[in-house]
Parts: sequence; C-alpha cells; structure tokens
Amino acid sequence: MSEKPRSIDHHRRFFGLVRALFHHWPERMTFQPDNEEHLRAFLLVKAKHRTIKTFYLTSDEIADECAKVVPIVTAMMLHRYCWCWTDGNAINVAAPQSTAFDKMPHGKACEVYSAVEDYVRSIGIDPDKVLKETEAAA
Repeated sequence: MSEKPRSIDHHRRFFGLVRALFHHWPERMTFQPDNEEHLRAFLLVKAKHRTIKTFYLTSDEIADECAKVVPIVTAMMLHRYCWCWTDGNAINVAAPQSTAFDKMPHGKACEVYSAVEDYVRSIGIDPDKVLKETEAAA
C-alpha cells in the first residue's frame, strides 16, 4: 500500500498557523522572530524536525564566539536560520529540516505539524484559537 498523498489543506493550515503566530507571538518569549520564515524555522527546530551538527574547536572561548557568529553568517550568506550552543569547546548547530511538499510524505508531515502544535501548546498558546482569532480579524 502506498503512502497517502500530502494534504494541501493540512499544508496550508501549517503555514496559516505560522503566519498567525508571527502576528501574535508573545513578547515574554526570549526568541523574537524577524519574519514568518524565521519563526517557521524556530518552530521546526523546537519540534525536533532538525539536524544538529557538532564541531570541536580549540578552546571554550573560541566555541563561545563562534556560537554567536555562525547564525548571523548562515542567515546572511545562505539565507537559512540556525541556532547554536556550546558544550565546552564544542559548538552545536541546529538547523530545521525541509518540509518540502513534494518530498515529505503525508505521515511525516502529520508527525512534524503535530509536534509543532505540541510545542506551541507547551508555551501556552492554543493553535486552534490563534487560527480562529486571526481568521475572525481578517
């Protein structure tokens, strides 16, 4: 039996949720997105739909400095968002994985979108409510 095809409605709902969240993102959150794409990347990383690469440097201080610079360079040069943290002289770089409509199977998309909504709930936001409020305001 073949995989169920991706749902365009499900896909649109996810991007609608990201758009709604961007306009209603809590000021209390440490992370403040620059734009919808920045928020989408953040949500995917938080939902664990990400890759993490670890690089070992010569000192803790160099790792700390690199962790500050890598996200800026990545965004400016590659137009991708990533998040970095250090563990001693190691720098860990997390970047969201793709959710390309034509490459991600339906089951995986459901899993990822559900994990994003679980994260959103964990920070005190009801995804359905923010979508309805945004729709009502339009």
